[in-house]
Amino acid sequence: MARVDPSIVLAILLALFALWPLLAPGYFYGAHDGRHSVFYLSMFDEAIRDGAIWPRWAMHHNAGYGYPTFIVQAPLAFYGGEFFVLLGFGITAAVKLTWAAGFLVGGLGMYWLIREWWRPESRDLVSKDRSPSSPTSIHHSIPGLVAALLYIFIPYHLLDIYVRAALAETTLMAWFPWVLLAFERLIVGGDRPGWQGRLLLAALCYGGVILTHVVALIAFTPLLVAFVLFRLWTVGRAADGPSILRRTTLATLAGAAGILLSAIFLLPLLAEGPLLDQSVYTGNTYDYARHWVQFSQFFDPFWGYGFSDDPVGANDGMGFQVGLVALLLALASGYGLWRDRQQRDKQRQIELFLLAISGAILFFVTPLAAPIWRLLPMVEVIQFPWRLLALSSFTLAGLGGLGAVRLLKNQAEDTLGNGAVAGSVMLAFLIVFASAGYTHPQRLESVEAWREDGRAVYQFEQDHPDMLGYTKWVEEPFTASALTAQYAAADFANDHLERLGILTGQGTLLDHYSRGQSFGGTVEMATPGVVQIRVYFFPGWQVRVDGELVAHRLSPPDGLIEVDVAAGQHRVDMRMGSTPVRSAGVAISVGTLLLLLGLWGYPVFSAKRAISTSVRDRA
Repeated sequence: MARVDPSIVLAILLALFALWPLLAPGYFYGAHDGRHSVFYLSMFDEAIRDGAIWPRWAMHHNAGYGYPTFIVQAPLAFYGGEFFVLLGFGITAAVKLTWAAGFLVGGLGMYWLIREWWRPESRDLVSKDRSPSSPTSIHHSIPGLVAALLYIFIPYHLLDIYVRAALAETTLMAWFPWVLLAFERLIVGGDRPGWQGRLLLAALCYGGVILTHVVALIAFTPLLVAFVLFRLWTVGRAADGPSILRRTTLATLAGAAGILLSAIFLLPLLAEGPLLDQSVYTGNTYDYARHWVQFSQFFDPFWGYGFSDDPVGANDGMGFQVGLVALLLALASGYGLWRDRQQRDKQRQIELFLLAISGAILFFVTPLAAPIWRLLPMVEVIQFPWRLLALSSFTLAGLGGLGAVRLLKNQAEDTLGNGAVAGSVMLAFLIVFASAGYTHPQRLESVEAWREDGRAVYQFEQDHPDMLGYTKWVEEPFTASALTAQYAAADFANDHLERLGILTGQGTLLDHYSRGQSFGGTVEMATPGVVQIRVYFFPGWQVRVDGELVAHRLSPPDGLIEVDVAAGQHRVDMRMGSTPVRSAGVAISVGTLLLLLGLWGYPVFSAKRAISTSVRDRA
């Protein structure tokens, strides 16, 4: 019978204090991305229900003309939300459940990662049992317990939900410990038996990060590369030359495979993203130079629900504190590293790495790093330098878990005794208490039906007309469309939006439909004419008239679609399909996954076949 780890039980129970507002009725629509998180998932669900396995189009953006949101927004967080929607939960409830799952998954990942780092290096290099369930003393769970709770309750993690309500970014934070754990095991395990499975896991975790948030490719990848190089160096000191070369090769293959697994998203983003007007997402409010964190804000306990609206000072409406407990444990770690500077064990090396990386990240979000940002123009897609506090929250939580051991162990005997267990429990409650004031949103509102359909997008654009997105074919910015009145109507329905309009010729619209990835209807034309489809022109649309694929063209000035129609009654249907670059991305991702699965499964298949042959020969 499997042994229940009491540290995990305690971590989950205490984590409920961070999640309890998600269990309350209502939702915090006033949070920064509160409405986005709901209506993005709503449009993702509409596309799924319309038969799209990998959605590309969000139908309600831009006064109803739509937008290829899921080409520029990584979709994995929305797949997580869709899982709960398909289980029968409402859209808003699914968003909250996705956050709760992300918190718990991230905390458990941090627990196992720190447990792995707490394992002696000598055991790393010889142990055959590397499963998380391997029985160990409860004393070895102390750093993992502290790190897991620190990660869950660190202020920026709570800010990401209750102030920002950022679905994708919060889900992204759940991946960080699992990625480093997978690469840790891949590097330490090297080419020992089972390397194929470790390679598969590392590639899947890194690919999952990229497919959760596009910022991860630029922001998280440097951290991962630094960690891999660091561990290759530290492990290499205890291994021979050929061994470290094999470990390096495996780590490189895992990173490359993770990127290839993400090709289904990355290739269309790189090829078709430039067809969109990105200035709205990188200029004005989203100019990174307006969102530095001042050094004093790392220590300021201020907690607000406003925005980072002070472009030159520290008077922002939201807080950017590191967190009191995390800061104290980091200081304890730093002091212990200085005091034990003659030691060369693995834990000390990892603490040094986490301390250095945390300092580098915190420096990079301050105005002092402005020259570096200007040298690297691609980082402007991060939009807000303080977004990198997600990374420092991760590294500081890990550092705090290892640093806590220095406070709790018997310095004379260099061991963790029973007193350390009691001390760790007290520290766990202190972590929860220190962040208790941050575990709630500003205001809960009732979940009304219109909040979960196209009217939510319409209302947001009415409130923020500067947030409309345009393609390169839109000749002039607009704030209203031919569909605006329908969104404002009392009898609004998602699937009854009138998408067809007769531009030239004489005719009548007999019926119409509007779904997640397909639009159309029936027209009766007294004379030949041109029918406009009120959706943005974009690669991938396929238009059929009476079931036959026909050519379509750009319809100015709003960058829509039009098609020629002969006299008579005709069915006009349009659906988002694939493009060569999207097909190439799918082929690369699926091919990479099949190759990795083949590498993993072949040894098992070969062993079973050998056993079967041996049994048959003896018979």
